[in-house]
Amino acid sequence: EKYSMVWNQYGKYIKVGLIEDVDYKDELTKLLRFWSSASPDNQTSLAEYVSRMPDGQRGIYFVTGDGKRGAEMAPAMEKMRQKGYEVIYVVDPLDEFCVQRISEYEGKKLVDINKADLDLERSEEERSHMKELAQDYERFAEWLKEQLGDRVQKVQVSSRLVDSAATLVQGAWGLSPMMQRYMKAQAASTADGVFALGSRNQAILEINPEHMVIVKLRRAMETAPDAESTKDLVLMLYETASLTGGDSIE
Repeated sequence: EKYSMVWNQYGKYIKVGLIEDVDYKDELTKLLRFWSSASPDNQTSLAEYVSRMPDGQRGIYFVTGDGKRGAEMAPAMEKMRQKGYEVIYVVDPLDEFCVQRISEYEGKKLVDINKADLDLERSEEERSHMKELAQDYERFAEWLKEQLGDRVQKVQVSSRLVDSAATLVQGAWGLSPMMQRYMKAQAASTADGVFALGSRNQAILEINPEHMVIVKLRRAMETAPDAESTKDLVLMLYETASLTGGDSIE
């Protein structure tokens, strides 16, 4: 395709133009191309994405990651694959600035699937089941937060996990791990800037109550909460969630 050659050569400048020139946002948005879960070999436009949306899908879903592989491996992708939703891969800081600038396309909001306020289309039965799980695991979530301390803002039951035990997500105004690294690099090691960024991005740990690791850890909380093996399992859960979510372990 001829346009793919143009995009490969000039795509970076189109992205910068979109970010810097508000007057031409609509025109430049039409020129953007992204990798997505439905087009592994060729990049797609937002118009093409919308044309493939199933009935009932309210938003244009995207996920951030360091490169295409990083986006594909995000735990938040598990539920999207199960539901058959296409997800746009935001694979570098310029991509992320672009989706923030666009925010909406053809009446469809761009939705980060790794934000804590993700609201997927669910039946009343699914919502009722999630409410019951949240109540059942409320004490466990509080205990896990106590163990992790300031590493996380809070712990909650997840509706986006299928195969993973846990994942770290950001609050509504938080920055992705990729953007956090970019902003820290731009701050040029200025202590005040890094501190302010970190204070805004305390992550939320979401757990999968049906995963054997969570079941085992809940049992350990009830039988041996102070054992070293229990503490090790808590740390392993957190660090695994950090790494698979694109965060670094500090």
